[in-house]
Amino acid sequence: MRTDDWLPVSAAALVAGAMALLLATVLTTDGATAQETFLTVREQSGRWLGGAVMYFLASVGLILGLPAIIVLVQGRGRRTAMTACVVLAVGYLGTAGYAALLIFFRALVVTDALTPAALENAATETGLLGYVVAWVGAFYLGELLLAAALWRAGPDVIARWVPLALLGHVLSLAFVGGPTWVRVAMRPAAPR
Repeated sequence: MRTDDWLPVSAAALVAGAMALLLATVLTTDGATAQETFLTVREQSGRWLGGAVMYFLASVGLILGLPAIIVLVQGRGRRTAMTACVVLAVGYLGTAGYAALLIFFRALVVTDALTPAALENAATETGLLGYVVAWVGAFYLGELLLAAALWRAGPDVIARWVPLALLGHVLSLAFVGGPTWVRVAMRPAAPR
């Protein structure tokens, strides 16, 4: 199979995955508190479910788009690009896991099996914290490595604004901190 047979499909999947990720983020924007998130899920459960589906589709599209990145960087930065794609794949697989977590969370809320107080307690559970740190860490580390690889590849391969935009997204984590429940999960647990 020739590269030009599958490369456009991979590039299109990458773009579609990025757009699905954006839509999923918009659909699952939560409130500032656990109570507000519960109200959103209870009152607009279809929107929440649609967001979870979009996270899953984003994961699939982004993973299928990784070969387009690998082909793009042929010379300088190739090893860094390969490493970035491996790390990004872990982050993208974590996004599929996050989609499943959102669907399960929705099911618990709409069946009254979970309360806002229980969510606050669960947010500090070690297993969940480990998953969130690994997922978010892989996603942002992969973006950082990809920015470095694209920068090293040079302006003959890709415009300089692209790695700068990736770097800007990584740096934005320090200011935004992610969804509310991620910020809650990242706070140190209070002594019991």
